[in-house]
Amino acid sequence: MKKNFLTWLAAALALLALPAVLLGWGFLLPAQYGDTFMGELKYKVRYLDEAPGPRIVLVGGSGVAFGVDSALMERELPGYTVVNFGMYAALGTTVMLDLSQELIRSGDIVILIPEQQAQTLSGFFDPAVMWQGADGAWELLRSVPRQYLGQMAGQFPRFAADKCAAVLQGRPPQGSGVYRRDAFNAAGDVVSPLCARNVMEGGYDPNTPIRFDAELLSDEFVRRVGAYAQAAEDKGALLWYAFCPMNALAVEGTAGPDSFFDAVQSRLGLPVIGDPNASVLDAGWFYDTNFHLNSSGKTVYTRLLVRNIKAMLGDSSPTDIPLPAQPELGQAALWAGDDRDASCFILEDRGGWAAVTGLTPEGAGRERLTVPAAWDGLPVAAIDAAAFAGGTRLQEVVIQPSVHTIADGAFGRCPALEKVIMRSGQPSGCRVGQGLLDGSEAKIYVPPEALSRYRADYFWSVHAPAILPDGG
Repeated sequence: MKKNFLTWLAAALALLALPAVLLGWGFLLPAQYGDTFMGELKYKVRYLDEAPGPRIVLVGGSGVAFGVDSALMERELPGYTVVNFGMYAALGTTVMLDLSQELIRSGDIVILIPEQQAQTLSGFFDPAVMWQGADGAWELLRSVPRQYLGQMAGQFPRFAADKCAAVLQGRPPQGSGVYRRDAFNAAGDVVSPLCARNVMEGGYDPNTPIRFDAELLSDEFVRRVGAYAQAAEDKGALLWYAFCPMNALAVEGTAGPDSFFDAVQSRLGLPVIGDPNASVLDAGWFYDTNFHLNSSGKTVYTRLLVRNIKAMLGDSSPTDIPLPAQPELGQAALWAGDDRDASCFILEDRGGWAAVTGLTPEGAGRERLTVPAAWDGLPVAAIDAAAFAGGTRLQEVVIQPSVHTIADGAFGRCPALEKVIMRSGQPSGCRVGQGLLDGSEAKIYVPPEALSRYRADYFWSVHAPAILPDGG
């Protein structure tokens, strides 16, 4: 009896000590996310705090980070300091408003440029991403509204545990490709030679279609923007709305930019600058998402934005920004790999690359499948939605590095699926959406040395709880 009591007492004390241990891991261990994409957040806040006024502050997601050349803007708009306060759609648009509100000063012009999708036009907030951005810069948490504190508390144990694991392994999370903190310049623009041309198969990302339905503007978004506009006015600042750069190939639905323009003006009550149709750009100007411009596209959109700002200011001076040549669409590289299961897949030639569109009867009866790296002399670069439909016995899928896009719902009708194994150690080389695992209980297994990269990656971080190290 005494032994049982002592065992129970030890377990109880351990449970009581756990919160203190987690707090220590989270707040006292050295910051671990400084080199990731979200490691830039504290520097954007710091620059906004220190930049001399008057300022033009561009608030939004990564479409702003990739879409603007601040130095060009300052050259064409003398007297203003440009602050690129665009970060990451998965963090949430309204959080960027929260982080900037106290730092806005008299004479500032704030331009809200959210990405044209439901998530960024709502009160969406991702606490896991916020913890990464606030790591080592805890003062940022003061700007997080109270309504999000419960979500922040719920995500803290995982954040603390992941941080402790990174310290013990001596392997802090690293960004990959352009999704690193060192891709940003001092003004907050993403600047990288990697962003030379459109690298998306087919020229667009099927996981993020662009629509102009007025219903995208949520009541919460309207309320939060209205409160920000009033706070800016009280400080002697202005708030305008601008349309972000949008890939023309990704536009869906019958509603057009003009109808959404009307909805923004009527519901938000903000001045909308420029013709929204002019922000719908050819695919050749984009990089790796429907909102991320390549280096040439950045010049095109910056020129457009400068002209729109000048029009609002009554500035009739010419805009001396020459238009660059539009880059050609990139071609998928041919990969060598394991093609033994090629007969199990239905593949389609998409012009220079191939996509998995379904399973053959042989594939539908298999428990394990490896997506081929090549087919008929073409790289297998994409997996379509419902590509594995009919694979009711499928338990394990291996994805090779040739695959650059996996459409949402690809595994949606695979009730037995347990493992999606990624062979690539570079997560940013494969674009996935938030619905990657919809309809499936599978976990994602990645090379152990790439685990932290996947969990902190721009495209994959939303699936971090389901990402595990592959044991072989």
